[in-house]
Amino acid sequence: MRHYTAFGLHIHSEIPLPELAEGDPHSTADVCIRTGAIALPPMRPTMIYRRGIKAFFGQDDQASYLDWAGVASFKASGGNELLVSPVAADGNIISLFTVSEALGLILFQKGYFLLHASAVVLGDEAWCFMGMPGAGKSSTAAAFIKAGCRLLSDDLTAITFDEAGKPVVVPAYPQLKIWEKTVAGLRYDMSALEPVSEGVNKFAYQPREQFPTKVIPLKKVFFLHRARNKPAVQNLNMAEIPGEMLRNFPLPIELLKEDSLKKHFFQSLQCAKSAEILRKRRPEGFDNLEKWVETSVREQLIAE
Repeated sequence: MRHYTAFGLHIHSEIPLPELAEGDPHSTADVCIRTGAIALPPMRPTMIYRRGIKAFFGQDDQASYLDWAGVASFKASGGNELLVSPVAADGNIISLFTVSEALGLILFQKGYFLLHASAVVLGDEAWCFMGMPGAGKSSTAAAFIKAGCRLLSDDLTAITFDEAGKPVVVPAYPQLKIWEKTVAGLRYDMSALEPVSEGVNKFAYQPREQFPTKVIPLKKVFFLHRARNKPAVQNLNMAEIPGEMLRNFPLPIELLKEDSLKKHFFQSLQCAKSAEILRKRRPEGFDNLEKWVETSVREQLIAE
């Protein structure tokens, strides 16, 4: 059994998960990841793709299921057990699929508020970046990290709420996946990066020694876009926020119904009470992106 930490949880796993931070072998498991056969219920196609493969989703009274043809099936139960049935022989591929939406099912069962977003620490605040594929979430996070900010999450951002009901971002695990074009555009040091299994044109930045271990208050959420016919930046009103958050839910939308949908709506508004929610046109070109990042970092430091 291997021992890891991610999303504030002690994870004990029968399969290697090299993306995650090493955990305490004497810890009590919050989540157990095991391998075994899975009898899938009726499955439906989703809009979720990883490595170009469409995910299929199903549910029964005891669990939620994900299946990627030719890769693996997953069964999430009770917020504390993830069963993996591998098909692919490459352990790195199995790990990639395990620590993404499959682990996300466990986080959802535990009550985390989830966003398809990247997040960084700026000063003592968490800033999140989300948007449609190609909007520049990871590139924007990479630019902030290059400017001295710390990584919080990549792709899957988990939010909980403190005793006062204010949103805090839970550190995910120390890996940011960056496209080769972004590596070149931001002039990242290639010797500090590792190729990842998600695609031949992606590399991993892994800040293991500087990765945060405590939750960070959420202060800004940016919905990134590239539309030139929209303002460069605008605040969202309260009526728009739940819909935008819903569009950036990272798991099968079938999970959000009745009480779960009401909870998601309420938590979206909770975030808006404490954090600034903006729609932001991503600056064109890496030079302009870095200028915006440098200005944001400087203004934040002055404010503190």
